[in-house]
Amino acid sequence: MKQTYDVTRQHLGDRMYLPGDEREADPSDVKHLVDAGVLTIRAEKAERPVDNKAIKAPRNKAG
Repeated sequence: MKQTYDVTRQHLGDRMYLPGDEREADPSDVKHLVDAGVLTIRAEKAERPVDNKAIKAPRNKAG
């Protein structure tokens, strides 16, 4: 299973990667690069919080 990484330092992999690039690779293949700080694991996007439908919206008393 491939994982997405952010490149923090230039290195030569299957091609030349520059800082700011995105790299997809198997974690076992790039473990030494993660340990050395060359790659960082890309954080997954946070899921949108579920709205609590049990809480009613306040009614406008002025209306």
